[in-house]
Amino acid sequence: MSTPQRTRPAPPTQLRIGLWGPPGSGKTTFLAALQIATMRRTSEDSGNWIMTGSDEASSMFLQESLHQLTSTREFPRSTTNDRNLVFRFTGRQEVPRPRGLLKKKVTEIERVAFELDVLDVPGVKYDSDFSRPDTRPPLDEDDDFDAGGATVDSVYASPDALAEREERLLDHLQMCDGIVYLFDPERDAREQDAFRYFHPVLGKLASRVLEQDRHNNAQLPHHVAVCVTKFDQPNIYRLARVRGFTVQGAEPPYLPRIPDEAAADFFKMLCATPGSNTDLVERGLRQYFATLNYFVTSSIGFYVADNRFRPHDFLNVERVGPGPSDFKIKGRAYPINVLEPLLWLHQSISAARS
Repeated sequence: MSTPQRTRPAPPTQLRIGLWGPPGSGKTTFLAALQIATMRRTSEDSGNWIMTGSDEASSMFLQESLHQLTSTREFPRSTTNDRNLVFRFTGRQEVPRPRGLLKKKVTEIERVAFELDVLDVPGVKYDSDFSRPDTRPPLDEDDDFDAGGATVDSVYASPDALAEREERLLDHLQMCDGIVYLFDPERDAREQDAFRYFHPVLGKLASRVLEQDRHNNAQLPHHVAVCVTKFDQPNIYRLARVRGFTVQGAEPPYLPRIPDEAAADFFKMLCATPGSNTDLVERGLRQYFATLNYFVTSSIGFYVADNRFRPHDFLNVERVGPGPSDFKIKGRAYPINVLEPLLWLHQSISAARS
């Protein structure tokens, strides 16, 4: 009697995802918080996911960033040079399948795996004026209260080197299946420069893709997850609460969130800043990309005491010195909507491929 052969799991689907956002939008911390987000998923969420590095550099990034966020409670240093990181996500999802003569749909649990191939680049590379010495912006830190910053030598390269890096960035974005676009409402309220970092890259990317004319659609083929970052910041959270966008979690620690179906309206409201061109970011995304979804996120989440969110004490950072970057994470990190954009991109891209 022959022994039945075990079915080997299908190889992971590889997704190329680009991170797009200005300096200070939290790209590095977003990546660092992903592993914590997989660990903190509750019964309200769908599926259980495990995140691992697919090579030594990616595994080391996860190990170091997890130590910083949880043990030393520091923000990861901002990106000063291009780095390619590959992460593997393994999980399960419910899949309806037809069974029997009547083809009745039966829900089955299916193992799913996909790899996330990310080119993490400094936010200043999205600035079209950065190669001109007279218009270079001041060095900014890449993340929320980040204690690390870019060095002059690592960022202020020669015009030829910057042009080469820009080509590499555009090559990567052009080959990406999906893009995570990070919009920092706190920075934009202060600097009003979201459009400055958005339009040059969008224009060059569109020119490259549409000139090749490999698809019939007049829009770009990328699937884009638009993420409004820093929901944990007091001015952003309070604005969302006052305008009626927030709901409370049903399970401890009862964290507030903005439902995904309301995220697009919240983003549109934030972009309608008088005196700025940020409304063109919201319009540009809808004009250039056909497949969009919106999320309101926070990499470290709200401060939680005694397993309960408290509206009078929710800021999860604390000052530890007089300097502008002398901040540490106050309590445990509770990432909000950090993993969900990637899961949506995986589902959306996989459905488009089938």
